[in-house]
Amino acid sequence: MGKVKLKDIADTLHISTVTVSNALSGKKGVSEELRELVFKTARELGYDLKKYEKAKEGIRIGVIVSDKYLEVGASFYWALYQQVAYAASKSRNLTMFEILYAREEESGTIPQMIQERNVAGLLIIGWVKRSYVEKLVQVSGVPIVLLDFALSGIPCDAVLSSNYIGMYKVTRYLLERGHREITFVGSVQDNDNILDRYYGYCKALLEKGIVPRGNRRLEDRDLATGEVQVEFPEDMPTAFACNSDLAAARLYDVLKAHGYEVPKDVSIAAYDDYLFGHPFAEQLTKYHVDMKQMAEKAVKLLQGKINGKEKRFGICYVDSVIIERDSVRTLQTQTEKKN
Repeated sequence: MGKVKLKDIADTLHISTVTVSNALSGKKGVSEELRELVFKTARELGYDLKKYEKAKEGIRIGVIVSDKYLEVGASFYWALYQQVAYAASKSRNLTMFEILYAREEESGTIPQMIQERNVAGLLIIGWVKRSYVEKLVQVSGVPIVLLDFALSGIPCDAVLSSNYIGMYKVTRYLLERGHREITFVGSVQDNDNILDRYYGYCKALLEKGIVPRGNRRLEDRDLATGEVQVEFPEDMPTAFACNSDLAAARLYDVLKAHGYEVPKDVSIAAYDDYLFGHPFAEQLTKYHVDMKQMAEKAVKLLQGKINGKEKRFGICYVDSVIIERDSVRTLQTQTEKKN
């Protein structure tokens, strides 16, 4: 028997040669059942599948995350990476994960996967220094997409949660329940995500004719170490709008230690919908960050760049909804009190 051709497979299955080619190449328009049958028949007939098997394996996507954001099993960014890995696997792609340590970021050390040319594209999750990202763009030779942060002036697309709109929704939720003395919890000098959330908080207040005041902002972290910590507020509001669930949990612990009950004495709403292993998690009203959709968009965007189909540089924002639980008490408005 001579060399097996696509026509031999097509004749055996009583389908067209074009269908066989599309099935082996992974193109759309062919069911998974038929695709598997074509591969099975090709093997049985002795057809050379090397080039198709290689294509079937998909692409390798590199993922790096700063070590300061990682705590296995209890980290927002670890959970986001898992969503990325899942989104990649649905397209039969593989992810290679590498932790970026502070000393490597400072020295500009290039990730091992990039040095060894093991990946076709790179996803960077969480804030990384501009100078480091610039170096990666210059030397990596692969497309790069930023996930949950963005840097202006660098040719990298980015996928972010809708920070501004999300915190606007959180603050508006509190306002609609009668709160007028609302303190924002977040260190705006730490990164642009928190700053954008603060601006969303300000917009909601200004729409109600409330001017944001300096004593209505509470720091939530050590800027040098990044450790999340909240001090007991000197000026107690009726509600807190927290830039993250973790900040809300730290605040909850501080308030509880001082004898305050949530929501009886004070209300709390937050941004994230990711709080691991804390009893306040099931009580906290929050804006849901859609990690699944963010991961899918980032992977799809990177795939497009790798395949040469997507050339646009810009930011994709993923909006979501408020998840209402029981950490917010509804107050009487002035009109209701008069009546």
